[in-house]
Amino acid sequence: MRDAWDDSFDSLSPYAYEAHRWQRLEREPPLVRGTTLLVVAACLLLLGFVAADVGLYSSQPVTVNVTAVEWFIPGTPLATTAGFSLHGSSSVTVTLTCSSVCIRFSGATVESPFTLLGFSVVYHPDQYTNVTVRAPATAYTGPIAIQLNVA
Repeated sequence: MRDAWDDSFDSLSPYAYEAHRWQRLEREPPLVRGTTLLVVAACLLLLGFVAADVGLYSSQPVTVNVTAVEWFIPGTPLATTAGFSLHGSSSVTVTLTCSSVCIRFSGATVESPFTLLGFSVVYHPDQYTNVTVRAPATAYTGPIAIQLNVA
């Protein structure tokens, strides 16, 4: 007498399974599952956003904060004027004005990290001493010291 288990048992089932696979009657399991592919795509998208943020942050202009402009003649402080802010590597002209007893200046020097670009004196009713400097390429906070040469 046979029971239900005996009818469903196929002694050739391992071989039949391989034959079905060989004849492509049964699909192969996918090499990469959908959830794995989704996680990899999300990680790549996140990596792209991080790279864009880093690129945006690194391309921001450098700020140079000048707290004061300190004017000197050899050995003596002459005046202090207000500070300002500008972008790194920019140039700016600072002016010292004299309207009463004025000294004739023949040139100027600036302390690093600033670079001297130009010097001029204009004599109208008042004396305007103009010094053009280039700001450093890196961030800076502090004063500019300008030494004026007496003519």
